[in-house]
Amino acid sequence: MKRFVLHIALLLGLLFCKINLLKAQKLFHQDIFYGGVTAGGVSTGVGGMLPGDIVSLPLYIEPSSIVRKAYLFTYEVGYPPFSQTIYINGTGFTFDSSSNKIMTSIHANINFTPVKLYYKDITNYLNNNLTDTFNIYFPYTTIPNPPPNSLGWGWYTAFLYIEYENSTLPKVASTIWLNDKDFDYVLSSTPFNMNGMNPVDNNYPVGLSLFTDRTTHANKVKVVFNGNLLGKISYSDSINWQWNHAGVKGHFYYQNNTLYGLDDDTANSTMNNSDGLADVSSFLLNGSTSYSIKLEQEFLPPHPNASNGGYKNVNLLFLNPYTTHCDTFSTSIISDTVICKGDSIQLYASGGTNYYWQPITGLSNPNVANPIASPSTSTLYVVRIETDSGCSKTEKVLVKVNEPPSINSVNITPSVCGNNDGQISIAASGINPLQYSIGNGFQNSNTFTNLTSGNYNITVLDNNGCTYDTTVFVPQINPINSFFTANPQSGTEPLFVALNNQSAGANNYLWFINDDFLSTNFNESYNFDSSGIYTVTLIVYNNLPQCADTFSLQIIVYDSLMVQIPNVFTPNDDGINDHLTLKVEGAKKLKGVFINRWGNTMHEFNIDIMTSPATLNVWDGYSQTGQKVSDGVYYYIIELTDMQGETKSINGFLHIFK
Repeated sequence: MKRFVLHIALLLGLLFCKINLLKAQKLFHQDIFYGGVTAGGVSTGVGGMLPGDIVSLPLYIEPSSIVRKAYLFTYEVGYPPFSQTIYINGTGFTFDSSSNKIMTSIHANINFTPVKLYYKDITNYLNNNLTDTFNIYFPYTTIPNPPPNSLGWGWYTAFLYIEYENSTLPKVASTIWLNDKDFDYVLSSTPFNMNGMNPVDNNYPVGLSLFTDRTTHANKVKVVFNGNLLGKISYSDSINWQWNHAGVKGHFYYQNNTLYGLDDDTANSTMNNSDGLADVSSFLLNGSTSYSIKLEQEFLPPHPNASNGGYKNVNLLFLNPYTTHCDTFSTSIISDTVICKGDSIQLYASGGTNYYWQPITGLSNPNVANPIASPSTSTLYVVRIETDSGCSKTEKVLVKVNEPPSINSVNITPSVCGNNDGQISIAASGINPLQYSIGNGFQNSNTFTNLTSGNYNITVLDNNGCTYDTTVFVPQINPINSFFTANPQSGTEPLFVALNNQSAGANNYLWFINDDFLSTNFNESYNFDSSGIYTVTLIVYNNLPQCADTFSLQIIVYDSLMVQIPNVFTPNDDGINDHLTLKVEGAKKLKGVFINRWGNTMHEFNIDIMTSPATLNVWDGYSQTGQKVSDGVYYYIIELTDMQGETKSINGFLHIFK
């Protein structure tokens, strides 16, 4: 066998996070295959390397093997202002929150929170670049104008886990547990519980490898496995000796049913100082599928001389390479997929009889092969696929959730009735280029013109295929004003009236007189030849009849002023022509006086006329003193007042005979 040295760094990262008193850890990976497993890690302890600080990480891969699975992990503290890139032999692997983050947890130390874990599958890269030497470098994190409580912010560690397949080697089982719970030092004495391993064969070594960070000699950590003290870990590994608080990593490889220690780790039943590897087979029953472990800090609360470092301990993951009675079997899962926030997708896995999905958040049923997933954020789902014999493997699918675009504002221009010139202008943000629709296909422009009044469903489509919808209403204004003047508006018949159109905003005109259509002329005139009250109406509109306005005036036509005055009457009480009778038209008031030839007033009258025409008896031949007047000639002055209040006087004489 030839030994390959992998100069690399590894972080094996997490799933979901939330402190839980039960502290059952998340199963991240489990497999059974012919070959071996190797793992190791690098940490600067204080947040990244300076230029030129390249660390070689020695791991082992059996010659003529194929990399079955390789994971690179790192973790972040606080809110550094950029994504991290880890370089392996000069090739950069960038971690960002949208695709690679798999856990966020609050840490007890306010200067060291939150803790966020990331992972990346680099299997293809290693298969294409497997060499004798692997070097790792990740830049130091600098934070311009850091806010308060940002002392611990930055990116830390690089962990590498590799499975290699080789048909000449016996079966090996491997399990990776992610610690998403122990970020509160007060709980560090509570056991972690690991459940769901493949049944172990304790006739061979069962490896326990710890990957920690910020572990320090100022506050040592007791490692207790199934109630048995394995020792105390405290110092940085030998490859990380130049950095304080770099933590303890259990470097190893496992093949041929044998556990081998790498770096300064030993494959015995103890852990001490920087040794983070142990063979725990003697503490397990044959066929065990679970165990518990405590990582208990010596000082709770932290040692006063620890400068807060005593409770920055971060226990990231636990690895178990071992031999099992289980046979290999094949499984499959749906490929990584992308959905838009608010959408759902049906997941699918196969190869077993029982299925256990994690996290359960956003799943319709975590114990079926094909649950419906509706996550609100990008989520890595891990499913443990179990056969009838109780053997299991894991598969993973990343459901990336894209944020939909958003509409920041909508500017609406009302439509002028008859013009269909409404407008919608949309200000939106999202993954460019954006496209816009109001129901008739998408366009690149964010402005829609020539719109009628009504409701419009706006859809914004981003380059990820995600949409945002909202409904707006385009109102309608009607600036049309119908108006005209009539000259004159009243008078006696026949009356000629000029109708002067003063309407605005219209291009169609309809004239009516008493609901009878007259014309479509702009201006009009009309000759009223009989008395009465006439309603003249002008309806105007702009293009469409429904965009109309109406205005009306009343034209009053009076009868012509006329009076018939007899020139003789005979008040002799014979019942014939005993009264002076006047016939009047067009007057509303009539008054007069009769005078004898000596200038004496014989009779006066003043009558309000209620109807026209009217017949009025104005004199019975008696004087004002009640005496019958004598025959002769009498003069009169009669005054008529017409309907418009104008007066007219008539002078004349008449004869009285008895």
